[in-house]
Amino acid sequence: MSVLSSRIRNFLSYSTRPLWDTPIGPRGILPHYYAEGVVFDERLCSLHGWRSREQAAEVWDAILVSTEVDLLEVRMHELDSVVSKFFIVESALTFTGLPKPMVFQENRARFKAFEDKIVYSVFHGRQLARGESPFMNEIEQRRHMDALLRSHAKPEGPLLVVYSDVDEIPYSHTMGLLRHCIAPSPLHLQMSEYLYSFEWPAGKGSWRAQVHLWNDDDGYGYGHSQVADHMLADAGWHCTFCFRSIHEFMTKMTGCYSHADRVTDKSLLDPGRIQNIVCSGGDIFGMLPEAFRYKDLFTLMNKDPSPSAVHVPLYILQNQVKFRFLLPGGCIRDE
Repeated sequence: MSVLSSRIRNFLSYSTRPLWDTPIGPRGILPHYYAEGVVFDERLCSLHGWRSREQAAEVWDAILVSTEVDLLEVRMHELDSVVSKFFIVESALTFTGLPKPMVFQENRARFKAFEDKIVYSVFHGRQLARGESPFMNEIEQRRHMDALLRSHAKPEGPLLVVYSDVDEIPYSHTMGLLRHCIAPSPLHLQMSEYLYSFEWPAGKGSWRAQVHLWNDDDGYGYGHSQVADHMLADAGWHCTFCFRSIHEFMTKMTGCYSHADRVTDKSLLDPGRIQNIVCSGGDIFGMLPEAFRYKDLFTLMNKDPSPSAVHVPLYILQNQVKFRFLLPGGCIRDE
């Protein structure tokens, strides 16, 4: 298919989507109550319609790492107070079979504060056969995480496991609530979406992050698809394409199977173009936004940058020079 034909097809598909498509994901949104200083006790659990736990649950965080070492650092600092183990799996190949650096292995010194909590494993990906879906590499990597989780001794009390991508970061207070209250399991987490940085809010359509009360009969496995019809409102941040360097954008665009087919023209990978898109909040693939209502489509097509950095991860503000690229006004990226 020619570049022009592909662009016309994408335009027609995305511009008419509100007429023929409906969003996937949980329909039920559970209220979420929180204020700074609130105590995680039976009164707060009762407010949510839940019972309190006799013993606070232990929390494990399970993460597949590609190149998002900056967001991984932010994530681990955000969740340090509530997570007892960080399970980290990475591969030297992308899902599409392209070589990539072992960013966690190469930057492990950045995470020495968590060394006693880290369980690290390398997944040996493979080059895909002709016509084989990159989805196979993802499935195999997620099964690798399943095996890693099951190989570790479980605590005697309740155990919660977070299944989410690196850039889907639960609030620490969300996990504090779930540690102390008996919430439905599995439970999806609704997250505030951001594009490129916290300067570009993009709604609350993110729902794939999920928390499971672990048991050996949990039939779901480490996944990223819908497993329940309810989600906890406003439970975290999803900062997509929030990279420090232009090279990371290019790796994501070509290495993730759900994005690689959108690179219809090599000019989309031009570093100058990518930099301009990051500063203007446009679509990095030159496509219309994915929206299921025309109201949302028009809003996402005409986004305004947000000057607010209220309620961004605390660690970012504590290290504002290091993470300036994630804050309003910091759109210029490293080459």
